[in-house]
Amino acid sequence: MKPHPTVEVAGPARIHLPALDGLRGLAILLVLVSHLMLFNDRTGSRFGDSLAALRGLGWTGVDLFFVLSGFLITGILFDTLRDSHYFRSFYMRRFLRIFPLYYGFLLFMVLLAHWQHFSWGGRQYVLLAYLQNTGLWFPVTDFHLGLWADLDHFWSLAVEEQFYVFWPLLVFLVRGRSRLIGLTLSLSFAALLLRIALYVHGASPLTIFMATPCRMDTLLLGGCVALVIRGNSDWIPRRWMLPLVLLSAAGIAGYTLAHPHRDMRAGFFGATFGYSVIAIGCVALLIAALEKDSPIHRVLRWRVLRSLGKYSYGIYVLHIFISHLFGTLVERLLGQSLRKFLTPVLHSHPLAVLVEFFLNLAVVFGAAYVSYHLYEVHFLRLKRYFAYRKESGDRLAVSGVPAT
Repeated sequence: MKPHPTVEVAGPARIHLPALDGLRGLAILLVLVSHLMLFNDRTGSRFGDSLAALRGLGWTGVDLFFVLSGFLITGILFDTLRDSHYFRSFYMRRFLRIFPLYYGFLLFMVLLAHWQHFSWGGRQYVLLAYLQNTGLWFPVTDFHLGLWADLDHFWSLAVEEQFYVFWPLLVFLVRGRSRLIGLTLSLSFAALLLRIALYVHGASPLTIFMATPCRMDTLLLGGCVALVIRGNSDWIPRRWMLPLVLLSAAGIAGYTLAHPHRDMRAGFFGATFGYSVIAIGCVALLIAALEKDSPIHRVLRWRVLRSLGKYSYGIYVLHIFISHLFGTLVERLLGQSLRKFLTPVLHSHPLAVLVEFFLNLAVVFGAAYVSYHLYEVHFLRLKRYFAYRKESGDRLAVSGVPAT
């Protein structure tokens, strides 16, 4: 579908990069595989258990989202430093993109609570303040209130919103491109050191996984790419990006397969250096996506990935609720779960799992599509009142890579 004519594309230069939509699509597809393609991870078969372990790595899609978000946001912030409405434009445009669906969905969940007889217990206030990943009032995994009210995945939205609190100010104060590059690398190294220190001192692996100071390196390294390509980026070994992506993926997959019944994030390597390896792989994937001659760029331009990417935010917010609702309706209609119904029909349990996943994907995509065009788009149109000055987008001059 073509962009809505009254909705501005993000970024001062208003140039749309289809491959980045595809990158979002790949990220959300990984998340959906992890959350919606569920099957027994202790089959007794080494092959079956290995597949289940690799499926569980779909959470790395969130890291890909972080890297891409850091890249886009830092590019926008740096390009608009001379804009007299630097903070107002940035925060209002973020507000109009993120908050309407987030708070609208929370309100819907609060209204649903009476019918479904689950108690918030004060969690709604934590979610309203984007503090669900801090563990200050409730454990970070204590936002599963019922079958239709599983909000544990909102931790990543909190990480991004907390990052947006301090990063625009730092960019504004530091300003210089070289100094900002140094800052992104220094803070990224600090995040690694913090993860190591917390793990050694007995911190929960989940705290390390969800705490913004521990995970800010993925956002910052994406920002580093945005800053580097706005200067002389000829020294970037672009031909090595695909091998680096494969090396990173092989390292994480190899570690996971060596410990198929243990969450990678629970061990020392996964909770510390593992996130750095994933972030580097995601950065390499991002750089390859920007190169029009790379095979990754061509794959990411596939229509299915770009469509998933366009509606990825709505898919992420809604997918748990919609998939549970769909599963409940199917079970009431058939008297059994869709998977149990399909297994004898297809004469294959793995095939039934796959078909169930794609049906869930289609239903979730449809819900996100409706949400975007009937609800979110009305807020997005208001971005025109907080447009960037045209000259703010004229700072980028990088080997054919446009502003984002």
